[in-house]
Amino acid sequence: MIAIAVLLAQAITPPPAPVPAPPRPAEEIWMQKCKLCHGEDGRSRTVKGRKLKAPDFTGQKWQTHTDDREIVEAIENGIPKREMPAFKDKLTPEEIQSLKAFVRAFGRK
Repeated sequence: MIAIAVLLAQAITPPPAPVPAPPRPAEEIWMQKCKLCHGEDGRSRTVKGRKLKAPDFTGQKWQTHTDDREIVEAIENGIPKREMPAFKDKLTPEEIQSLKAFVRAFGRK
C-alpha cells in the first residue's frame, strides 16, 4: 500500500485547463478595433471612415434598415468591398453580441 501511495505521489498531474478570459467590454473593443473608421461617436466622420464610406450608425435610416443579423454578420465576416475586416476569429460570440448592442445604442443617442 505504501508503494502505491509513493507511485501516486510521484505521478505527473496535468496542468489545470486554461480559464477563458472574460469577455471584454464592448466600449473597449470599439475603441481598439472600430474607432479608426467609425469614430468614437459612431458617425464615421473620420478620414478613413469617409474614404471607405462607412455608415453613420446614429442615422435613423441605417438603424431602421439594418437588422441585428446583418450587424452580427458584418462583425463576424467583415465587408471586403468596404475593407472592413472579419472579427469572428478575434472576438468571442459574447463580445460580438455585446458589440452589436453597442452599435444599436448609437441610434438612441
